[in-house]
Amino acid sequence: MAKQPDQRLVQAMQALAAGNASDAEMLCNAVLNEKRNDDLALALKAQALNALGQYTEAMHSITQAIARNKRRADYHGLQADMLTTQGHFRKAIAAYDRALKINPNHHGVIAGKANTWLRLNEPKKAHQLLKPHMNATHADAIILIAFAKTLIAMGEPFEAAQCLLGRLPATNEPNETRRTLYFTLGKAMEQAGEYQSAFEAYTEGNALSLSGFDIVETKQKYTAIQSLFPLDGINALPTADIDTSNRVFIVGMLRSGSTLTEQIIDAHPDAYGIGESEALPRLMNAAIHDSSIKAWRDLDSRQLTEIATKYLEETQHVDNQHIVVDKQLGNFQFIGMIRQLFPNAKVIQCTRNPMSMGLSCFAQKLPPHSNPWSSSLETIGQYYATYKSHMDYWHTCYSDILEVPYESLVQDQETWTRTILQFCGLSFDDRCLRFWESGRTVLTLSQDQVSKPMYTNALQRHERFGSLLDPLSQQLP
Repeated sequence: MAKQPDQRLVQAMQALAAGNASDAEMLCNAVLNEKRNDDLALALKAQALNALGQYTEAMHSITQAIARNKRRADYHGLQADMLTTQGHFRKAIAAYDRALKINPNHHGVIAGKANTWLRLNEPKKAHQLLKPHMNATHADAIILIAFAKTLIAMGEPFEAAQCLLGRLPATNEPNETRRTLYFTLGKAMEQAGEYQSAFEAYTEGNALSLSGFDIVETKQKYTAIQSLFPLDGINALPTADIDTSNRVFIVGMLRSGSTLTEQIIDAHPDAYGIGESEALPRLMNAAIHDSSIKAWRDLDSRQLTEIATKYLEETQHVDNQHIVVDKQLGNFQFIGMIRQLFPNAKVIQCTRNPMSMGLSCFAQKLPPHSNPWSSSLETIGQYYATYKSHMDYWHTCYSDILEVPYESLVQDQETWTRTILQFCGLSFDDRCLRFWESGRTVLTLSQDQVSKPMYTNALQRHERFGSLLDPLSQQLP
């Protein structure tokens, strides 16, 4: 008789399926505290850590799980998924092949390998892998989704849509699978020029994504932060006593060109991008513990220096002379705090036409429970208006924030590249104009854009949807 898994691990699986990675990690740790060699707990913990962006710890956990049970195809497949997430595509293919030697018909592994071939811009290899499994009368949903993505990549959006429409509404599938089906259908329909149908598919996907958003609470939070930085008292605020002139913070809204801007800087031989680091928000939260944000006003120069030093230690590049770029967009909320912690650091705000930005957010399957404002056009508009008001306040407080408009950047690449580099204190380098050649791994949603030369065909994307986007435009300032 097969051994029954610990009930806490069943709950961890359910938490992962619902997108609650933190709960899943906590449940796995509870089991591992009692049975530190439980391979299933290690594997599920790895999956949770990967979802939380803790990639090094996740890889260590799945490696431990495989060492304890080498015959689990799903463990090797999970390791491959994680390698793909981190941009190690060739290593991922090898890991998928190890899994398929154990179980040649594991649908999750097959779909994962196909998606990795797509990331390598090899849709024909993905198609060849998936086709035999589409001949079945009722292909597994994850195989179907991967096959549809392959058809889209091969320029066959109508065929992709047909596959997906034959399965929807898929009410028996898990919620995340249904979300993926709808967002993939939206992409197929949009590529086919069927904008009404694409919009309807995106709407269905977002209807399954609702996780609650309170615009009043958001406004109150930003008002409380601004109250800590009165215009007539900013120069009197304490600051950290530390040199941070090699630090650059990129802030802004999702889908506003921030990854592109970071990639341009990172392509410079004297610069390094650390991506969307959680270090600063975590250290700030630790500094005020469970207190109100207003507790920040009680910090003195010594305490600010301690926080800043910890941040620098956690995010330092091997070469201390390099410019280091932190692209955690949510740091826009805390620019006043950043100025206190890193008084001579640079801040870049990436901006974009809010209609294009809003549509891009609405049409993107974002991780569950993240960015709850993104699941309706109305709340996207409300959040953007609140964000813009908050940034306008920071611009009033500080005159040296560089604004990089996405539209200008992609239409006049060299001029804006020179502007960005000069602002960061870097000399001009031709490699920054060929940023896609750097070979750098990018883990954000914009990974496809920064792996190829700059293009402009997304500039007026929103115009193709016409009045369908009125709920967004009506909320914009």
